[in-house]
This record gives sequence, structure tokens and C-alpha cells, in this order.
Amino acid sequence: MESITESNYEAKTRKGLVVVDFGASWCPDCVRIQPIMEVLSQEYAQKVQFFKVDIDAQEALKDRLNIRRIPTLLFLKDGVEVSERLVEPDNRMLIEKGIKELLG
Repeated sequence: MESITESNYEAKTRKGLVVVDFGASWCPDCVRIQPIMEVLSQEYAQKVQFFKVDIDAQEALKDRLNIRRIPTLLFLKDGVEVSERLVEPDNRMLIEKGIKELLG
């Protein structure tokens, strides 16, 4: 999954269906869902773009988007959040449900 920053966030999320994973390397839950996110990003590669944001390196973006707990997943369509954020998801089924809702 490609990492994005505050400077390219708008450009990367502006078009299409996007999942953004906010996390940190020191966060056990973030580390635990990382392999799930990698697999899902490959399975849905033709339909959905997947990005990750390191909240330590992108604190201003985290604050601007009101990310309070990690991991947090955002689901966007053409730059607009279209479904409920997943805060601290702990299994593939929850994450894939969010992706399927995004796909409609």
C-alpha cells in the first residue's frame, strides 16, 4: 500500500473509490491489521485504491481529519467520506464489509 502525506492527500483521494488506513508502526492493532489490508488491497486492486498514513509523520493531516484513535479506516468516493469510519477494526470481515459498502 502506498503511503500518502498531507501534501498529496487531496490529489490521491479526489477520484474514485479509496480506503485510507491511518496508523503507526508502534501500534499493535495497526500492525495486526496490516497483512489484512495488504491482502484486501490486492484482491480489490481493480476497483478500490488503498493508501496508508503514518500519523506520527502526518500529524497535521491526522488532526485536520479528526483521527483520534488508530487504526482508523476512511472510505471515500471522489474525495468525500461515504460511509462510517472504522475505528480500531479487529478482523477482516469488518474491514471487507466497509469495502463492500463503498463498492455499493
